[in-house]
Amino acid sequence: MPELLDKLERFTVAGCFEDPLPPGDIQGYIELRKRTGLPVVLHHFPMGATYEVLMKPADAYMLGHQPIGEAVRRSGLFAADNSPFMLQNVGGNITRAMTAHMTAAFPSANFHFISATETLKNDVVMEKLEPVNGFVRVPETPGLGVTLDREELERLKQLELPRQDRWIIRSRYENGARMFNIADPEDSIFMVRPDRRRGMVPMRYDAPITTEYWDDDGTDAYREMFARIEREGVVLEK
Repeated sequence: MPELLDKLERFTVAGCFEDPLPPGDIQGYIELRKRTGLPVVLHHFPMGATYEVLMKPADAYMLGHQPIGEAVRRSGLFAADNSPFMLQNVGGNITRAMTAHMTAAFPSANFHFISATETLKNDVVMEKLEPVNGFVRVPETPGLGVTLDREELERLKQLELPRQDRWIIRSRYENGARMFNIADPEDSIFMVRPDRRRGMVPMRYDAPITTEYWDDDGTDAYREMFARIEREGVVLEK
């Protein structure tokens, strides 16, 4: 892993490394911090962001979608240890406003946070909290500082989303191995997980791969591959 991080550090867009090791390898994280020039960020905690934080396995920490009470308790631990951390709460401007307020209130929540608000086409509040040079101003009006757009909220509630069929994801590795998976829109957190037991796919982070979507084109080849994936779970071939 240190060798791979050395390669990635050469790219100017690299700013930190999130979860470069399995979450339970705390000693590995401690050693890795000594051997890399960029911050190491720990997101998944084997002990729930408690004792392992005091062991200094990372330069900063991420709390993903934590309930407010849990975030408050964890912020006390991070502050006592003087450890930077961030809140990763993905959503619209309501979420961004809430996260900005919480970040401003927690003493060591000074690591950059992400809310992915720009990925939403519509929102249900009047105000837009636009980042300027990477910073968001904490709203100063009552409450969260945003005004609910009830007309837009009602309009969005009435929308009926079109149903999207499943499709095939096909990937090719540099060694010639090909991998086929089914993507299901009903599974919003879909991850391609190759079957490492077959020995065809190089199981490392720096293995070149190309991926494309294969929509149902009505061919026998598509139907046969789709049925095969459903039987086998994932198709690997050379």
